[in-house]
Amino acid sequence: MALYSSPSPKSYAGKNDARSNISAGEAYLQPNRRNQVQVSYRDREQLVGGSHELPALHTDSDFIIMPIEDPPVSKSKSNPILRSEATGFGEKQNGLFWPFLTFYRAVSGMLGFKERYSLFFAFVCGGGLFGFCLARAFMMDGKTRRQQSPPGDYRWFDERLYGISYAFHVYTCIVGGIFVGLQFLPAIRRNFVLFHRLNGYFCIVLLIPGNIAGAIVARRSYGGEINQQAVWYLLTVMFTFSILMGLFNVKRNTQAHRKWMLRAVVYFAVVILAKVLSIISRAIITNIGGYYSVWRCDEVNYVLQNADALFQRFPQCNNTAVDISNNPFSVAVLASDSEGKLEHSSALRLVAGMCLWLSLMIHLVGVEIYLYRTEDQNSMRRGYVLESREGPEGDYGDGADAADRDMAGRY
Repeated sequence: MALYSSPSPKSYAGKNDARSNISAGEAYLQPNRRNQVQVSYRDREQLVGGSHELPALHTDSDFIIMPIEDPPVSKSKSNPILRSEATGFGEKQNGLFWPFLTFYRAVSGMLGFKERYSLFFAFVCGGGLFGFCLARAFMMDGKTRRQQSPPGDYRWFDERLYGISYAFHVYTCIVGGIFVGLQFLPAIRRNFVLFHRLNGYFCIVLLIPGNIAGAIVARRSYGGEINQQAVWYLLTVMFTFSILMGLFNVKRNTQAHRKWMLRAVVYFAVVILAKVLSIISRAIITNIGGYYSVWRCDEVNYVLQNADALFQRFPQCNNTAVDISNNPFSVAVLASDSEGKLEHSSALRLVAGMCLWLSLMIHLVGVEIYLYRTEDQNSMRRGYVLESREGPEGDYGDGADAADRDMAGRY
């Protein structure tokens, strides 16, 4: 009697399932619970030299025939073009941009970014803030600050209150803006938690007082028109509130901490886009012509530095009963970039409020869209606090262990 025997085909006659029509090489013998060894028809042929008769240690009822399925192969692995498209760049490995993409991914990995476009956004947004602060670093020098400020503003900045507030605003916001971008590098958050914490407090100590000082200067900046005063004050309130909410949630809810701190930095950078919009707006109104802004006579005199020129161009300012250096009477000044320094400053004043409001709306909508699209990052455990897995109530869910909770508490 043979020790092994293959199951009889008759035992499967009349069955309509997938096991009734299985050819050799496409099925395997699956033992019952007493034996977990699987033997395929192909293996049996190798064992007995091509014969389909194998000695059986068990009866026919001990085995069933099941189809052998190939291991699942993703489309991206089976097709190199699809694999490159899965990265989001759609380039073959031998493509023209492949060296650049390789370098891009290497830098992205070193900085700790996981999403494919995170480095791009960090370079554009964070790099823009860093570059703007570096470009404005020359304003830390008093003489350079006077030259680069809008003409006419120093009529008020020469006063003690506005002069000190303006200098303090420039120093603190430039230094804080340079270092605040480091808070959003994942490599620093994961590997240098202490530096992340200390640098965060350092930036907060600089930026909150700096923005309050900027709100004081807003009373006279760009002529002190009421529409731009409103946006400066609103920006100060929004930025300070976001920072305080981020501090409040730093140990309570890291998800909310990330959101509020990102909002704060985005609000802080509103002035950068406003500068770009100002260049475009001034070019438009210069091309159209016929736009004017309101100036005080003493501000016009501060720019012209010539009383005769002031009286010739604006006879309304010729009032012997009033000191020319403190004449509150106002006149309309042409806004144009193609004229002299006075007209250029008038164009700056005219578009400042509009550009700030428009920039604020763009930043406000943009940051909320970004937070919505990156919501899943708050539900992923990566081994560090700032992007921990959290439950629906904001605390750690059942998947987090005691070490995770302890680490979050110590942060």
